[in-house]
Amino acid sequence: MMYINAFLLGGILCALFQIFMMFTKLDPPRILVLGIALGALLTPYGMMDALGSWGGAGLALMCIGAGNAIGGSFMAFLGGNPMPIAIILGLLMILTSIGIVSGAVRVAVTKGSTNKNVGAK
Repeated sequence: MMYINAFLLGGILCALFQIFMMFTKLDPPRILVLGIALGALLTPYGMMDALGSWGGAGLALMCIGAGNAIGGSFMAFLGGNPMPIAIILGLLMILTSIGIVSGAVRVAVTKGSTNKNVGAK
């Protein structure tokens, strides 16, 4: 039964986000940011815990789960425990660095292949 609940919750959330994306004409990154914000907003009210206990991994793998992690970490920070928010900020810095390095490598590779094609003409 647990797998069915996870499948149903994940499917319902994906369908809702898809419908929202079709009607608002927003691009996927903005929809993902809205999902993270929704998860962060639902966390203090206990709704994420209720959905997570019913749907399990159907919620944990969604972008709403990331918002839940951010919201829960911020609530722990406000409660006097700075460690969860420090971990999230550290991960954010690491992932940002990886993104910058990946972009720089892609630009370097693209410029290198473009210059070779220009010289061959």
